[in-house]
Amino acid sequence: MALLLWRLLAVGGCIIGSTSMPTRTQAVLSALREAHALGQPSFGVGFDLTASYGPAALSFSNGTAVTVAKVLAEDGYNEVLRRLSLESSRHLSPPYENPGDSWNDMPRQWRRKARKAMGLPASQDVGFLAKMLSDLRTLVEEQTGQPIESAGVATLNLVALYHEDLQDVFDYVGLRYLTFPVRYDVLYETSAAYAGYDYGLCSDYVDRNACKQEQGSMPSDVVMAVLYTRTVLTVSLSITKSAYYLYEPLNRHLFDFSLGYDAESLKVANKDYWDVVGSKLEQILIENPYYKRPAKVLLMGDCIRDETFQRVLKKALNNQMATMPEILSENSDGVAAKGAAEFAKRIPYDPYKI
Repeated sequence: MALLLWRLLAVGGCIIGSTSMPTRTQAVLSALREAHALGQPSFGVGFDLTASYGPAALSFSNGTAVTVAKVLAEDGYNEVLRRLSLESSRHLSPPYENPGDSWNDMPRQWRRKARKAMGLPASQDVGFLAKMLSDLRTLVEEQTGQPIESAGVATLNLVALYHEDLQDVFDYVGLRYLTFPVRYDVLYETSAAYAGYDYGLCSDYVDRNACKQEQGSMPSDVVMAVLYTRTVLTVSLSITKSAYYLYEPLNRHLFDFSLGYDAESLKVANKDYWDVVGSKLEQILIENPYYKRPAKVLLMGDCIRDETFQRVLKKALNNQMATMPEILSENSDGVAAKGAAEFAKRIPYDPYKI
């Protein structure tokens, strides 16, 4: 994988990292100095295992959040994500729902344990994800000048990516996997981006009681999340009630690995690429006509700010909505990693462990 620091330039409508690799950029140094001056040297580390690349971010106790690194993915990594998005890839996984599931899953579990006993990742899929995580860890440690021991991670809402996979990824890399009290036991990108855009989190996380009360009184928010990278377009229609609560059922979450930006020059089913993209963006709203329209659109990905994509997105929203929602796109290429870092920073003060 290509290791690239987060110095951005637009190339062909997407944002990629430059090949320049200076360590400890000014933004990180300033945040580290201020944190040490306040006697608060710790920070939260967040990764995002998204499609075609992976970003890393830091969140400091003074409120500063910095996206610090980006790793471009290998084809094998992208293929793993594509396959894990398929219903046909689902399998039994703990925690089991039925009494016989543990017995039926035993052969698979034995194979995973045997691989781990030989020093291998628990599965080939875990190996590809671990390589991404390891490369991100290396860059974060170069940026901060210190080792990191734990991190949070955001992922796509993949039907066949399970908690045990992420735990095995972190175990193989040698990091502590930070888990959060979220609905699906895995921090999906929609929740992470919602937090990364500064929504759904209490203002004073150190005061656990006040934080719990504030988050419990937050109103429900209907959001549309759109991820657009070189290899995928995803669209979801979800309900959030604080960043910790996400309702994102699979029937309101669309994946298309044939509509990433790299397919822009191709015809899709003999139709113009951008026409198909526009139809996909509208599809989630057309299929849910009685669902409350989203108040916010959360944009994610390193191709999301492409001018043509922005025009197609706004046209799709205009076609299906009477009022244009708030469209959030600032730092969209690293916003889910930023949200994961924010979750990680708050772990010692988790209000739900009172």
